[in-house]
Amino acid sequence: MKKLMILLVLLTALAVAGCVEEEIDDPWGIQLTATKVTPTGMTLLCKQSGGEPTGELFTGSYLVLEESINEQWLPVEMTPSEYERAWTDEAWLIPMNDTVQWAFSWEWIYGELPEGNYRIGKEIYDFRSAGNYDKKIYYANFEVTN
Repeated sequence: MKKLMILLVLLTALAVAGCVEEEIDDPWGIQLTATKVTPTGMTLLCKQSGGEPTGELFTGSYLVLEESINEQWLPVEMTPSEYERAWTDEAWLIPMNDTVQWAFSWEWIYGELPEGNYRIGKEIYDFRSAGNYDKKIYYANFEVTN
C-alpha cells in the first residue's frame, strides 16, 4: 500500500511538472482563455507570464474563428456582405506578467454560431522596432451551446 501511495504521489508530481513546463515552453509566455462565450461573441483573457519576448507584445482587432469538424480545424464561413470588410489597426499592448481581457463580437462578420467546438486565433507580435518584429498566432478553444 505504501509503495502504491508513493507511486501515485510521483505520478501526480510528474503530471503537475508537465503542466508547468508546457506554459514555460512558450517563448513569449502567452496563454489565451475564452470566457463568457455566447453564439455571437466572447471575452478573451490573455495572460503573459515568463517567457523571453525581445520587445513589446501586442495584438490588434484581427481574429480568426475556426470550427472543429471531423477532427480538423476549418475556417468559419463569413456572412455575405455587399461591402469589403477590413480590420482596424489598433495596437493592444500585452503587459509583462499580467492578464488583459478583450470583448469580441463577431456577429457582424460570422453571424450567430451554431452549437459546436471552436477556437479563436489572435496574431500576437513581439515588436522591437519598425520592420523588426516577430509574429505568432495563438488560439483559445471554446464551445458554443444553445
